[in-house]
Amino acid sequence: MPDTATFYHYGISPWEIEVIYDTLNRSFEVEEKQLPPDDPQYVSMIEIGFPVPYTEAFFEQEFTMDSWVKIKGVIKDVKKRRGRKGIKAFIRFAGFGDNKKIDIVFPLQSKGDRQFEMGIEKIEYLIEIVPVQLQLIPPGAEEIWYLYDEVSYKWSPSVAKTGSINYLFKNNEWRTK
Repeated sequence: MPDTATFYHYGISPWEIEVIYDTLNRSFEVEEKQLPPDDPQYVSMIEIGFPVPYTEAFFEQEFTMDSWVKIKGVIKDVKKRRGRKGIKAFIRFAGFGDNKKIDIVFPLQSKGDRQFEMGIEKIEYLIEIVPVQLQLIPPGAEEIWYLYDEVSYKWSPSVAKTGSINYLFKNNEWRTK
């Protein structure tokens, strides 16, 4: 029985839903759900949760680079079609490296086409740096959110969420304020 990926969305076309669903379904069972819009700044939202860790094996065997390129392409096409009306996308993995207990999330919320594209394109190239960046994480962390900096064109850790506390990553250390 394959693991289950999640695919939540709003404001995307039936064709876009079908392509993403079918691509995910090649490798995983899929829980797909249309959600009500939750943010007036964005006309579309796509959230994909992969049930496997963010590792090289994800791109090489578990999901394959072809499937990843197809998903990226659809998300970038949705962004181009929505223009400044906005799409937000969240790419979530069940762990990273050897750590399967802490989810990792890459949110894409840029209103600019180029920054959005650059952010999604760089996700696959962080495989080796993420475990280094996350060697020291707050105790009890359940998920780590990354942030794409549109000035430096880099992804970096941003927030570590625990059951009751959110830690912010500032000056290469985790802080509660």
